[in-house]
Amino acid sequence: MLEHWRQVHDSNDQYKERPKWTYFNVAEANEWLVLGETDRTWSILQWFWANQASPGLFTWWEGTGEENSFRRWEMVRGWVRPPNVTPHYWTAAEMLLLQLSMLAYVDESGTDPLLVVGAGVRSEWLEGTLKAGRLPTKLGVVSWVWDTKSMHVIIPGFKGDVRLGTAFPEDIKLRIN
Repeated sequence: MLEHWRQVHDSNDQYKERPKWTYFNVAEANEWLVLGETDRTWSILQWFWANQASPGLFTWWEGTGEENSFRRWEMVRGWVRPPNVTPHYWTAAEMLLLQLSMLAYVDESGTDPLLVVGAGVRSEWLEGTLKAGRLPTKLGVVSWVWDTKSMHVIIPGFKGDVRLGTAFPEDIKLRIN
């Protein structure tokens, strides 16, 4: 995966070329998150925020060529000569899933599922209170509160293990309800 990163990104972690299949790139950001490489996750996320098909609408594109295949996109998507297919809902879904995973996700790589909380949180954010609520996961709905000294995770009925993102200090108090 690291070799692939080097092939498509420059020395500043920016894409060498504009991606054609954006949903794959956003899904890759989620993979970096699970691997604990949050800097790469943030690099991809920020690139996509800065390079929207319609700035401010959080929409992205897909491919080159499909936009002319049906001859009805112009009426549906509002373009006279569409440069690409936009909005692309698969990419939007991947983006939403990524941002939810940055707050809480379930790691199923071990024998028992592990709830990972705040994997996408940046260390500079820890100076203030953070809250995330009603996050859907495979283990149930998760809420959490960081109060600058401790983490309180709420997931009704959950009896498993919780791991915090890499930005959180290792010696903090973790309460699970």
